[in-house]
Parts: sequence; C-alpha cells; structure tokens
Amino acid sequence: MAELAVGMVQVLGYPAALNVADVMIKAAQVVLVSCEGIGSGYWTVVVRGTVADVQASVQTARHLGQEVKSWQVIPHPPGNLAAVLPIAGGGGGLEDYLL
Repeated sequence: MAELAVGMVQVLGYPAALNVADVMIKAAQVVLVSCEGIGSGYWTVVVRGTVADVQASVQTARHLGQEVKSWQVIPHPPGNLAAVLPIAGGGGGLEDYLL
C-alpha cells in the first residue's frame, strides 16, 4: 500500500481557494478533503494522496504566485492526527464547495 500524505495550501479569498483546489486536483491523483474559510478572508485547501502526488499537487499550487500565502505537506501523518484535524479524506468533490 502506498504511503499517504496530507497537503494544505492557504490563500486569501474564496475565488482563489476554488482556483487552487481546481489546480491541485487536476495536477495529481489527490482527493480534496476540505476547503474551509478560516477567518479574515483566508481559506485552507486540504488534499490527501500518496506522498509523491500530494507534493506534486502542492508544488503546482505554489506556482500560482501571490495567491498562495502558505503551504505545508505532511508525509506519513500519524493516525491520531485525523482524529483532531479535518484530514481524514474521502471528502466530496469540488462541487460540494461551490455556492
């Protein structure tokens, strides 16, 4: 079984979040876990997949330029991390986050 990873990208603004989510799921075989507003106009897009796919997905999002404010890839997250953070995977598609 392939090792899993979690990738997170933070952006300013909902349109930027949708763009980043779109780019990330098209760049590699990742699952969109969440797209959440975290306050002050910032949004965090979370994806899961294999380590290589998540790294490729986040790297592609980073190339969007100023839209990306911060990012993080967590390879091989411990099992209890999903119990406290919304990273369990199996989330809906991008259409679940459209207004």
